[in-house]
Amino acid sequence: MIQLYRSGNENYEYNGDVILLPESCVVKAELNGAWSCELVHPPDKEGKWKEIVEEAVVKLPSFNGEQLFRIKQKVKSDAGVTATLEPIFFDALDDCFLEDIRPTGKNGQDALNMMCAPNRKYRGESDITRTATAYYQYRNLIDCINGNDDNSFINRWGGEILFDNYTVKVNRKIGQDNGIEIRYGKNIQKDGIEEDVDLRETVTRIYPKAYNGYKMSGTGYVDSENINKYQTIKIATLTFDDVRMKEDADENAEGLIICNNQKELDVALEKKCKEQFESGLDKPKISIRVDLVLLGNADIYKEYSKLESVSLGDTVHCKHNKLGIDSEARIVSLEYDCLKDRVTAVEIGDFKYNYIDDVSSNINRIDGAIRPDGSVIGGQVEGILNGIKVQMLVQSTAAEKCTVKAIKLEDLDKDSPTYGALCLGTMGFQIASKRTADGRDWDWKTFGTGQGFFADLIVAGTMFADRIRGGELMSENYVEGVEGFKLDLNKGIIKAAKLLIETSAIGRVERGFRFNDGNLEILGVDGDVIASIHCCGSLPSTPDGLPSGWPSYTAFTGGTPKDSYNGGFWVRKDGDLVGISAKELDVNGKLAKTGRLEFSDGTFIDLVNGVVVGGNTKEGAF
Repeated sequence: MIQLYRSGNENYEYNGDVILLPESCVVKAELNGAWSCELVHPPDKEGKWKEIVEEAVVKLPSFNGEQLFRIKQKVKSDAGVTATLEPIFFDALDDCFLEDIRPTGKNGQDALNMMCAPNRKYRGESDITRTATAYYQYRNLIDCINGNDDNSFINRWGGEILFDNYTVKVNRKIGQDNGIEIRYGKNIQKDGIEEDVDLRETVTRIYPKAYNGYKMSGTGYVDSENINKYQTIKIATLTFDDVRMKEDADENAEGLIICNNQKELDVALEKKCKEQFESGLDKPKISIRVDLVLLGNADIYKEYSKLESVSLGDTVHCKHNKLGIDSEARIVSLEYDCLKDRVTAVEIGDFKYNYIDDVSSNINRIDGAIRPDGSVIGGQVEGILNGIKVQMLVQSTAAEKCTVKAIKLEDLDKDSPTYGALCLGTMGFQIASKRTADGRDWDWKTFGTGQGFFADLIVAGTMFADRIRGGELMSENYVEGVEGFKLDLNKGIIKAAKLLIETSAIGRVERGFRFNDGNLEILGVDGDVIASIHCCGSLPSTPDGLPSGWPSYTAFTGGTPKDSYNGGFWVRKDGDLVGISAKELDVNGKLAKTGRLEFSDGTFIDLVNGVVVGGNTKEGAF
């Protein structure tokens, strides 16, 4: 039964104000991501559909029991009303505001208790025992739990989220393993099933290394039991810094595997490799999307029908039909039909942390220094810097002098969440997150002095400045000629295997331009290539530097680039020859003629698209 409670009626333990009779009602949930419900209700004589308005609450059956959802948006028409709903816990975006909550050294349950304290109607449950610390100031509860920043609960304590009315459960792992098994890799072309099998990160042979570069004796590698199930051996080198020879061990050896000789090192490294294989390193990454409604009454439906009863986070055992490899995957998203009381679509795969979008409650953002087009307002930046300078001057006036000129703060426990070191003095500061290879000192990587800041790596969200000077800007995935983007600021050179320039606007036919494999492609609104400018008919010189003898042409043609100039016009490299290759030629809305002009004296002229291409005169053919 699906019930509606009018805005203001919060007696959810009793029957609602209206019993709805929708034609469809589907809950969509993503592991550690967005949850929503879409409800479609036709017009009815009783006028129930008119009760579906913003802020009303709907009680409905879901995959995790009876749940409350609040109507956030509706669209009404003569055909009825379509409403978008969110879990009632998402009310915490508005009415659970954390002004200054600082769970310090707390486990998951204690942290959630503090975070929910501003509004007692919300509760948190967690089985996470590890302790951590986070500071939340002027942020809403949803943002604090699963916002996309380092300080959110998910990033500090970890865990997986399940919303249950006014309770949020953040456990180490949600879902169950009920022994459900499916097979994949059958090459079945069937609507309703989509398989994505990725072997690019699969490893079946590991060459292990210990701390300080020590290797295994003998062959130097460890093989997986599945090595012969693939066409090729998939090799990788892995370094295990916690495996050390005795001479490399720190004074605090807690958490380390200390080896006295090569034999003990071999045993330790072999065990480490087998642990990697047991965790699934030797198995493909899979993603299987199943729409049980589209499968309908097909024979294969029987095998997948067991998915109708799964819940978010459940474990599914997947067996590759040809390789014979068993993998464990999770239900990472699902769709639940509230009318049929069953799951109708699932995505099975490797769980990746996600975040809920549009939940930020930060009100003092730096965006005011950035124009809508992304450019920086120099004066605004200068004002912000001046404000910071004033704050620092106020701090300096309150500071007290020390007898020492430098101090060092350090935590040598590698398992400690505060492992690292900071050296601070009158000349500046330096920061390290690990020790040097020989363990004798800290590996300092970040420095700050009166002249500026220096670091091997700077990670930032939004970076803004009045001016930026540098040598090269490079994308994280840049591989020359393969992928990514590189800008040489000194030489003014852009390198990219594929470069898309978006120019789309309302009323435009073109979407933009893309440089792809040396060609300039013009894209339509759907991303398809509608025309291209490219080089054709060109061959490189011989190894001895001799020209190939083939002239180069630049062609403008319709569709994707090809090694010809058919379907467009072209220019030879020397500029002495221009050509057109097209079936028809339009001149001011009229098609040029193709044929022969014959004269009474027997002479004639041949035309192609209005251009004279030959004929016969009294002097002869031309």
